[in-house]
Amino acid sequence: MLKKILTFSLSIGATSVLFLGTALVAKDKVVLPPSWTTTRITYNITVEELAKRYYGDSKDYKYILEANKNILRGNHIVPKNTEIKIPITPKFRDQPEQLGWNSPS
Repeated sequence: MLKKILTFSLSIGATSVLFLGTALVAKDKVVLPPSWTTTRITYNITVEELAKRYYGDSKDYKYILEANKNILRGNHIVPKNTEIKIPITPKFRDQPEQLGWNSPS
């Protein structure tokens, strides 16, 4: 009996995470996914550039902007040495610096 309850609970949890991870935009409102990673910016960069590097599409900048609205206050430029959250979406790429992300000269 306990095994059945545990299996049912796990399947509901996995379904919830899958649903939350894919339903990120509802009627033009950005809905943050359930998790994110934190990174410190080493040079001035725009949220569009970050979105391109982390998600492969600069149009996904809205997730980064929404997750950091208290820090960025609508500003699209993230200053050097700022610690920000990068929401983990279905398009998320882990460790973009290992995917050829080099700081500008």
